[in-house]
Amino acid sequence: MAGAGPEIERLMALVSKLPGLGPRSARRAALALLKRREQLLLPLTAAMQDAADKVTSCRICGSLATQNPCSICSDPARDRTMICVVEEDSALWAMERVGAFAGRY
Repeated sequence: MAGAGPEIERLMALVSKLPGLGPRSARRAALALLKRREQLLLPLTAAMQDAADKVTSCRICGSLATQNPCSICSDPARDRTMICVVEEDSALWAMERVGAFAGRY
């Protein structure tokens, strides 16, 4: 985008790498962030830094977690003889939300 400046160009380029966001959607998202600096950009920046500092992969199941092993793998009430293979963390979170599985992932 001509005249946007390197900082805005970089922000748009990085946002466009998110799944489901093409160049036009990334431009709209980046501009929305910049226009809502106090309400959106700064809190999002802080949340992203916090996640970068604290979120890791569980050494047992590989899911995203803030403790290692994760709360699922370290739960003694879980049935360690049952394993559910999931492709994405979102599938694991969906299984946990419905509460239908008491094993490990």
